[in-house]
Amino acid sequence: MAAKNMRANTSSVDEYAKEAIRLSKDFVHHIWALDIDWCLNRTAPDIVWIGSQKDHYASSFVDFAEALKVPEVPMRSTVTDEAYTVAYVDETVCCVAGNFLVLTPPNSDKIYAHWHRCTFVWCRKGRRPLLVHMHLSSPVGYVEDGEGYPISAGTETYRYMRSLMKLGSSRKSVSLYDVDGTVHWVHPSQIIYLEANRKRTVVHCMTKDIVVPAVIRDAVEMVDNKIMRVHRSYAVNRDHVVELKAGRLLLDDGTSIAIPAKRIADVRAELTGH
Repeated sequence: MAAKNMRANTSSVDEYAKEAIRLSKDFVHHIWALDIDWCLNRTAPDIVWIGSQKDHYASSFVDFAEALKVPEVPMRSTVTDEAYTVAYVDETVCCVAGNFLVLTPPNSDKIYAHWHRCTFVWCRKGRRPLLVHMHLSSPVGYVEDGEGYPISAGTETYRYMRSLMKLGSSRKSVSLYDVDGTVHWVHPSQIIYLEANRKRTVVHCMTKDIVVPAVIRDAVEMVDNKIMRVHRSYAVNRDHVVELKAGRLLLDDGTSIAIPAKRIADVRAELTGH
């Protein structure tokens, strides 16, 4: 009987951990979608929140609600490149830690790309988990005293802005499912090249690699018409091509791809439009 109860308790804790990760991810997405009511409906009355600035602190539901009404980026933004893990869990408390990248909409008049780290502590209040603690921070060296948002995070923002300028802002993000079933929202400007790996394709982006369960021909169709096949195993984003020289295609991330001799003329014609 004791062993049976132990297995039941372990299963319950495991399910709680999965639920807490899902809630943490959803919370992040709803914050940057400016869906404040959704967040507050899952917040405990005694919430403690800590942000990256000296005045980013709240120790009550009312203070936390006021803080959420003044977002770092006053527009709906995309959350991507997420990773979450359970730091501690028992039958009532679960602590989740993670990090993610925030991107403003491509057609926005304000361009912002920035990494955040986060910690969520969930506590069961009755049967329902509620958020009792939330900590948001930026990587060390990003935040300067008095910044509304981190100026030193400009490298990420600059790369994002440069890719949007190359591309034009009319193209929409695409959803890619990796081999684990996780969905990634990626703007075509972030995709540098695709690489075949048997029956899978590695989509090399500016901030991550995504392995999708599709052959490269099908993966190219999923992505964007700016992607061109240059090799049996490679397809590249024209906007990331630096030069074609001595039979090799150089991309702006430093990748060099050898082009078969019989394909060089065709690749050059596709790149130049002649």
